Amino acid sequence: MRLSRFQAAIAGVVAAATLCITAPAYARDIRVALDQAFPIRLADSAEGVAIGNPSIAGVSVQNDRFLFVTGRAYGSTNLVVVGAGGRVLYSGRVVVTPDETDVVMVTRGGDTARLECTPLCRPRPDIGDGEASQQVHEQITSHAAAAGAGR
Repeated sequence: MRLSRFQAAIAGVVAAATLCITAPAYARDIRVALDQAFPIRLADSAEGVAIGNPSIAGVSVQNDRFLFVTGRAYGSTNLVVVGAGGRVLYSGRVVVTPDETDVVMVTRGGDTARLECTPLCRPRPDIGDGEASQQVHEQITSHAAAAGAGR
């Protein structure tokens, strides 16, 4: 009788271990700021990566166990990483939020301007800021292009 209880206990442990091995790894939400990267280190080697909406977040694969999720636009999407045999290694929601660290918002009438104050305050355009932010964005893009041309 003791032997059958022991065998039943072993069978229970084996069943639980099998369930843990085959169950997909569901994760909590990833919160990443717009234009920022969030690192993900995987326990096993990935064979496939899918992002639900690549206009909201992008994925950069560094190697089979390390990736970065980058916020591209505000909103949410999902990320799925599969390993050998199609086993789900990671499945979770990606939420892209604004990075309001050291940001001051100035509202005049219907216009809103953001200033990044680190330590001096300078314009920081953001999605939906209006015509003034478009001019600042064009200046930043022009400056970056000129810097890249000198390489």
